[in-house]
This record gives sequence, C-alpha cells and structure tokens, in this order.
Amino acid sequence: MQDSQRTAGRISRARRILAPALAIAALALSTQAALAFGGVQAKPQLNVEAERSPQGAKLTFKGKGWAPNARVKITGTRAPGSNNLQDFGMFSADSTGNLAGRKVAACSTNSMDDGQNESVTITAADSATGVKITAKVQGGAWVCQ
Repeated sequence: MQDSQRTAGRISRARRILAPALAIAALALSTQAALAFGGVQAKPQLNVEAERSPQGAKLTFKGKGWAPNARVKITGTRAPGSNNLQDFGMFSADSTGNLAGRKVAACSTNSMDDGQNESVTITAADSATGVKITAKVQGGAWVCQ
C-alpha cells in the first residue's frame, strides 16, 4: 500500500513539474513559428560608413532584416555647412532582405571644426511599409579636400 502511495506522489510531483515545462516549450515554439512565418518581423538594421574624398562624402549603406526586395528610401539631415536635407535615393533589398548601396554626396564645408563637431543622421525607410531605421555618422566626410 505504501509503495502505491509513493508512486502516486511521484506521479503527482512529475505532473506539477511537467505541465509548466510543456507550456513554456509550446510558447517558445509558437513564438519561433510566428517569427519564421512573418507574424512578427524584426526591426531592420542599417550601417553607414562615410569616407572623405576629393569627390565628396563617399557613403556605403549596408543593412539586413528588410522585407525581401523592399524599396528603401535613404535620406539624411543637413550636412555640416549646408542648409538643406539630403536625399540619397532609393535602394533595393535583395531577396533575403539584405541592403547594400553606395552614394557620393557633395562636400558642404571647408571647416574641419564643422565636420568634427556635427553629425548627420541617416534615415532608411521601407517605401511599402513605412518601417524606418536611423544611423548617425560624423560630419567629417562632408569637409572639402
């Protein structure tokens, strides 16, 4: 009799432990499935490298996590010494959501102090969904050589 009570107690404890563990596993799997099937899309990423050159600011845009084949508009706040916002144009993500592009922007100041003390905020926006991401770069690339 005592053996059957011990066995019943062990089964009851196992059920108390197993039920929450199964619930957590089910939640993890459903979250993973939602991410895989587009139920929730991670925010895209943007990296901008800016290099000073005789032609102007050489900008390289790289990103991932965009919608496949998304059309992405890239703009920037005013460059050091300029009064105008910048429009770098439209770029396309590839079929896996990776974004890559280059643009040369005209230099806008002769002052290295302006270039060192000011930054430019680059914004990339998916034209279909409106999803936006920003990155900051130092303004030194816009200093004329």
